[in-house]
Amino acid sequence: MKRIFLVLVATLCSVALNAQDSGREIVYLNGGGYTTSHNNLGVYSGLEYNRQLKGNWYWGARFNAYLFQKTPVSYDLPAPMSDPTGNPYRNNVKQNIYKADAMLYYRLRVYEDIVHLRAGAGFGVGIHDVTDDSCGDRIIPYLNASLNWIVRCGKNLELVFSPSVAILPSEFDYSFVQLGGETNINPWLLNYLGLSLGIGYRF
Repeated sequence: MKRIFLVLVATLCSVALNAQDSGREIVYLNGGGYTTSHNNLGVYSGLEYNRQLKGNWYWGARFNAYLFQKTPVSYDLPAPMSDPTGNPYRNNVKQNIYKADAMLYYRLRVYEDIVHLRAGAGFGVGIHDVTDDSCGDRIIPYLNASLNWIVRCGKNLELVFSPSVAILPSEFDYSFVQLGGETNINPWLLNYLGLSLGIGYRF
């Protein structure tokens, strides 16, 4: 699974290095913290490629590795209402996640050509590398939404970061497919306030 992720990263780098339209391609190096619906806290890092479509519209491809650090609490969920006599579901699934996404972005100019608010939506695939044997490794589809601030720091450099607006998170990734095993919770990822930061280079 890790080899697949490295191949995707190499592909992204190859696309960026062969960009042809000056000033319309951006490559970001991202990092931050995250939590999941499976009671995980961790850190993530990754690469993202953006290309301008027309005006303020961009499409993007991103590849992130979410590395598990700890479970902040330990508890089990009640048995489902459909089977109240059944066993409770675990909410602790220790896992690393390698995720590839396709995104569509709109960059709203807030202050001249320096500060922008970027809204995005898209879909992706997450490779769940479960480390505690609570359920098998899975490949699961995702729906994604994001809202980030972008600050240009010169002709070629810009920052993308959270928090987005007030106390809202910058990223929300949700899957309509359950992970399986001893949990009935659909996977989702949430990048917490102030813990998401990327630096981008414009080609």
